[in-house]
Amino acid sequence: MNTQSACMRSDLRTNMFVMAVLGAAAGCGPVRIRNLSSQGALVEGNGLPQVNEAFELRRGSLAASGEVVRREGDKAGLRFTGPIDVSRWLPAGTGQQAVDRTFQTIKRAADQGPYTAAGCLVDRSDALPEQLERVARALDRLADDLSADPGLIVRHSGRLQALDIASQMLRKLAANA
Repeated sequence: MNTQSACMRSDLRTNMFVMAVLGAAAGCGPVRIRNLSSQGALVEGNGLPQVNEAFELRRGSLAASGEVVRREGDKAGLRFTGPIDVSRWLPAGTGQQAVDRTFQTIKRAADQGPYTAAGCLVDRSDALPEQLERVARALDRLADDLSADPGLIVRHSGRLQALDIASQMLRKLAANA
């Protein structure tokens, strides 16, 4: 997605890692909601609808309809017909707001320079971009494999999201190395 699109958003997006079902004229299938606002979402999955195609996104008893506004590979940007209550779409008992605050703290720290868990500055000469990207891909594959189990998603959605955040951070470090 380009920077201009991101700047035009009026609503705060909540990062998530929850499963839902996306239905369109061609059929329906499972998707992972990567982020969500009251006006739209970024979803990831196979066989996503095309740009300008109508959809219905369902998670349990919740539903939102709208139009696909962007599609890149296995990801699609969705715009809802009307606003939704984001808090109702969050996994129960996972403390998603705490995860979001932690992610923002980690992101600010990463912007200042890469740190180890102990808080010591990492020597960038040892952080080869290829190695960081390889580890990020391994984390992505692990998260994808784990997310194939609906029961595991229900029990550990916050931890699965941590894998995604770690992968994103590794990619950022690789790009800046």
